[in-house]
Formats: sequence, C-alpha cells, structure tokens
Amino acid sequence: MPESTTILLTSGMAGAAYDWEPVMPGLRAPHRVHRLERPGLDGSTPRPGLPSLRAEADRLGAAADRHGGAVVVAHSVSALHAEAMGRRHPRSLRALVLLDPSCGGAPPHPRWPLAAAEALGRHATTCVAPLGPAIWAAGARAQTSRPLPPAVRAAGRARFRSPAAITAAWQEYLAFEPMLRDLAVLRQRTTFPPVPVWILTAIGGMRANAAVRWTRCHTRLARLLGGRHRLLPDSRHQLAWEYPDAVVETIEAATESLR
Repeated sequence: MPESTTILLTSGMAGAAYDWEPVMPGLRAPHRVHRLERPGLDGSTPRPGLPSLRAEADRLGAAADRHGGAVVVAHSVSALHAEAMGRRHPRSLRALVLLDPSCGGAPPHPRWPLAAAEALGRHATTCVAPLGPAIWAAGARAQTSRPLPPAVRAAGRARFRSPAAITAAWQEYLAFEPMLRDLAVLRQRTTFPPVPVWILTAIGGMRANAAVRWTRCHTRLARLLGGRHRLLPDSRHQLAWEYPDAVVETIEAATESLR
C-alpha cells in the first residue's frame, strides 16, 4: 500500500477552505488532506489585531507537527507564511507547492497608521456586511477567466455576509506589506530547508510587461528556494479554480518525490 502523506492546503488573502473544492476530488487516499482556515475567515471571531508573519508561520508549523510533518500547498499570500514556516520549523515541512505566490519587496511604509486603519475597518464592518457577498464575488471574478465554481461561489457569498470575515480580510490586506518586510529579514537570518519545492505561475490576463516581471520574480523565488518552476500562461490568479488538474498533478509530484 502506498505511504500516507499529510497535505495541508492554505488559501490566499481573504481565502478559506472552500477555495479548494475543485481540487479535492483529485486528492484521494492514501493522502490525508486538511484545508486550513485562519481566524475570522472561518466565520469565527477575528483576531484582536493584525496577523503577523511569525504567528502564521507558527500556526502552519503546529498544524504540520500534529501529523509528523506535511506537504504544504500555499496560494498567493499564504506562500509567505509557508516559506516562513519552512525557515522557522524546517523539520515540519516535507515539501512545498506554491500557487502563484505573492512575490516582490515591500516599499517603506510607516507602521503607526496601521492600527488606526485596522480599528476603523473593524468599526465599519457592520455597515459593509450587507454588501459583503457582492464585494467578494466581484473580487473573485477578477481572479479567474472562467465562471466561478458553484460550490466556491455559494460558500464565498455566504461567508462574506459575516462581519468577522470582512474584518479578517481587511486585517490581512493591511498586514501584507509588513509581512513582506518581515520575510525579507527572515531570509537574511535563516536558511530554507532542502525540501522539494514547486512553483506555479499564472500570467493569464496580464499585460506583457507585468507578465514578464511576475515570471522573473517567481523564477528568482524558485532559485532562492531550490525549487522547480512551471508557467501556466492561460490561467489567472486562482489556479485551483482554473486548472485544478495541474494543481493536483503538481501536488502528486511533490508527494511522489518523498518516496
């Protein structure tokens, strides 16, 4: 019988477990697949403040440790969390698959307005909540060239009726640039473990210059992490919705590399 492998799926900014519905049918036994949620985005009470790179990396590390290590599949901003996890908890990470990961550096930005912006957003969510499903759907459609998967559409619209989810999404947006800066510092102080790494890049719908910059950034990231890089020129950002077969194929390659 093939060896069982634990796979942790973690979504991008303002994402949740439903993002992975299109790939779940392809991830069958003997894999043990867990879709991770973050505070607030799971419908619970959001954090008391902004998320941090360290906290998200440690959260991933703890989830992996519960299963004796795991293959982590991270989309977009959660790639920052996953790389930081590998650097902070190298024994917990068995392989890494990054789906159109956030990439690049953060411009200088004062930290003091963030607390005020977070508090303002928290107080505004009750007013915004009636528009939450429509705002979520508009953002989701901008990230795919195909109709939204029905299960994803229904779950996303339902989730973003919740003020907690809207608050959590705002918190993640505000925390993005600080996380980029923190990861740059972490890279200087640590080494990434020698685990298999795959990076999938989506450039569908981009202007030529933007596509070149995005591809080069992911090429540099692959070089930094010692990973493999694959370009999906027809896909937009939500790879798991647009090309679930390619995502499953890459996850299978990651698990096969461990045998």
